[in-house]
Amino acid sequence: MTEENKTYSGLFEALSALQDAIEQPKKDASNPMFKSSYVTLDAVIASINTAKRKVGAKIFWHNEPRERVMWTVIDGYGERLEIQGAPIAGDLGNRGTNSAQAEGSAETYARRYSLSMVFGIASDVDDDGNAAPKGQPKTQDKPKNQLNSIFGGVSKSFREKNSFSEEAMYQAISQQFNANINSFYAFNKLSDQNKEAVINWLRAGVN
Repeated sequence: MTEENKTYSGLFEALSALQDAIEQPKKDASNPMFKSSYVTLDAVIASINTAKRKVGAKIFWHNEPRERVMWTVIDGYGERLEIQGAPIAGDLGNRGTNSAQAEGSAETYARRYSLSMVFGIASDVDDDGNAAPKGQPKTQDKPKNQLNSIFGGVSKSFREKNSFSEEAMYQAISQQFNANINSFYAFNKLSDQNKEAVINWLRAGVN
């Protein structure tokens, strides 16, 4: 049953109704590194607009990049809500693309992540299940894995070289590999192959 004629007392009530009506979009893009899938920005926007029409919420939203951070601005019912979202990763010059494409990719990721956070959409996938091949022990079961120590040193050099906070670094990594940021917070749970891929990418950003 639609609520197209429903009257809301304010922006927060309308936004709450919209969030409740959100249907999780299908993960329609693939991540070959983690053999998983994720939701594209187009699918996130379509899910928001569908829920908005369903509940008759008279709100308008847009994204604004401010000092390398993506904000979501929502207007409606005489009110405005501004929500800070994901940092926009800088062009590190090592993504096999030109600067304009790298900047566009960074903004697309930041918009997708920020909108998903605001409207309650699960746009990423938890790839812990791919942490180790079937029949082999997971990385966290291997004693004294040297890759964990290497990551600590390389990540520190990366942050210092690019003036990144730890949070911004993890955002940049998750953008590069199109995977859930939580996967990289728990670095020791990744497979050795995925650890090496992350470390090599960080090294390229230092050199």
